[in-house]
Amino acid sequence: MLPKRIGDFLRQAKTFCLGLAFIVSAWTMVCGQEETVIRRLFEQLRSSDPLRRGEAARDLLQLAPQATQSLEMFLEALLDADETVRQTAAEALVRIGPKVVPDLAKVLTGPSKALRRRVAVVLGQMGPSAKAAVPALEKALQDADADTRAFAALALVRISPERTELVPLLKPLLNEPDPHLRVALVYAVELLAQQQPEAGKLLELASEDRSWEVRLAAVAVLGRLGKSTKSALPTLRRRLADEHGLVRVSAVAALLQIGETPRAELVPVLQHALDDRDAAVRRAAVLVLKECGMAGQPALLALKRLAESDPDPVIRSLAEQTLHTLRPPG
Repeated sequence: MLPKRIGDFLRQAKTFCLGLAFIVSAWTMVCGQEETVIRRLFEQLRSSDPLRRGEAARDLLQLAPQATQSLEMFLEALLDADETVRQTAAEALVRIGPKVVPDLAKVLTGPSKALRRRVAVVLGQMGPSAKAAVPALEKALQDADADTRAFAALALVRISPERTELVPLLKPLLNEPDPHLRVALVYAVELLAQQQPEAGKLLELASEDRSWEVRLAAVAVLGRLGKSTKSALPTLRRRLADEHGLVRVSAVAALLQIGETPRAELVPVLQHALDDRDAAVRRAAVLVLKECGMAGQPALLALKRLAESDPDPVIRSLAEQTLHTLRPPG
């Protein structure tokens, strides 16, 4: 009994000390030493002791709403080499909220592209409370740095996905030379299309992109949006003949999700994909076949062959599972 009481006492003492430390930090800030407190906590975030890092992160986030004089320190921390410091600084800025937005918007025209990128991300995380930064973010769509343009686009969508002006604003980004930026735009448009179905037209354009990665992302998003993108059915059917196997299989999955195409019409595409030289294509085809139900029975022989002799053990296992799903009862 005595050891238990000692343990309880130590836990209570620890909780009291942690609470006292936070009260002291808060009182120090009230007394005009905000920068000293914030700097000390950021230093503590770099500690090798995970407990001290956790305490510092907690205190920083609790104090953030009152930390109105330490913007430069938070911006500096966004560029820190330590990921914990960067993440805590970003979350702290989000907690400070709208009163810091005008200052963050000014950073979007600053000389550091790394800082412009991270500030655009923070503004997006703030959501509707960062509306004051919309003009600066729209200008950032013309930034010389591709990543800044991508993060600015995503931020604009997160801040005000209901704005009809966003569709024409984002459309030129489909011509970006970097395919990874175009993929990022596809995911930004996914958020937009949940509020504005007409944004699906941008996804249809992206599904015709010269990069198979962009086409794959666009087709997958159209599928996730489901029946709200029925107007994209002709576009998705064209992708059934795409030159890349993963795009073809993804188009089948998207059409299944929308539900307007007979499953039996889609199974031949999957059967062909089961013979693809790319293991990723075969794996995807096996998974999508499982969603076809009894309509997938014409692929039973091909699935049996994969289950018995595919060089990829994951595909053999998945094919065996799909066989059990598709085999007629009895």
